[in-house]
Amino acid sequence: MQVFAQAFWVQKAGNDSSEYEDACWPENLSCGQGAGFRFAAADGATETSFSRIWALQLVRSYCKGQLDRLSSGTGLGDLQQRWSIIVRKKLACRQSVPWYTEEKIRMGAFASILGITFSDDCQRMGGHGEWQAMALGDTCFVQIGCETVLARFPLENSASFNNRPHLLSSDPTYNDKILDHLCTMKGAWRVGDVFFLMTDALACWFLREVEEGRFPWRVLRELDSSAETKPFSDFVGDLRSRGAIRNDDVTLLRLELA
Repeated sequence: MQVFAQAFWVQKAGNDSSEYEDACWPENLSCGQGAGFRFAAADGATETSFSRIWALQLVRSYCKGQLDRLSSGTGLGDLQQRWSIIVRKKLACRQSVPWYTEEKIRMGAFASILGITFSDDCQRMGGHGEWQAMALGDTCFVQIGCETVLARFPLENSASFNNRPHLLSSDPTYNDKILDHLCTMKGAWRVGDVFFLMTDALACWFLREVEEGRFPWRVLRELDSSAETKPFSDFVGDLRSRGAIRNDDVTLLRLELA
């Protein structure tokens, strides 16, 4: 099993790149091979402080197998404590901290999380295998094979997106019932399939394009494939200028199975 992976991201229009709050992992794997791979993407809520730190912790932990028992409520305590330590260290370097920053820190950071794991047994399966996914919130993936949408998870249509997705918090107080909304799914992959992991703004656009009979995966598959293709930031900028996508941080993790 070989996976060719590439990450793309762009911050909200009008923001500096340091204000980007999404995360994906691995961030820089171009290709690899083995019996199993893990990938994850997360969308940090911009309304809360230091969401990027929380989103990064979530995707890294998933890819290390530390969130496998998330449904039972375990695996978050260390992450939440680490987030608090990192944030406090960052604040200690500042000369002064506004009162509203302290208030936001007390509220914690929030993020969606999507993770997918690919397993392979070439001797037994011969060029195909299984995937397992988990998600909380509206970061999504779509699986494409033979120019057909084979799976979409956790949301299946563009009308399902709203302004109040379920998010995982760095403060355990807010996670009391949130894990009731954790989604899981299993499926199969074959050589040549492509998976697109997308944060909500891009995922909503993608699913709407599919619903209207277009083939958005063709555009995403061509990104960065030659010197003639548009940079990801220009592609997203065009969508924003046409009102086809809302102004938000945008992250794409493209996975090709070979």
